[in-house]
Amino acid sequence: MTATVLGRELKALPEAERAKVIGAALRELSPAKLKTIERELRRLAHPEVPEDVWAGFEEAEDGLGVEIKDEHFARPPR
Repeated sequence: MTATVLGRELKALPEAERAKVIGAALRELSPAKLKTIERELRRLAHPEVPEDVWAGFEEAEDGLGVEIKDEHFARPPR
């Protein structure tokens, strides 16, 4: 079955059935793949948000942020 045929068959299902099928498929994905899909869906839902803002949010979610304290302004962290 091709992706085109599968997509067409999914669209033909009632919404409740479609949700069950998609939910089952999502449960088969790894956490990393789910995170990628979630991030893409956020971008699609909010196209007005610039890409650099999303990058900052995602760095923070991944724990890549640096806590900035007042003393850092006099002596920046390395």
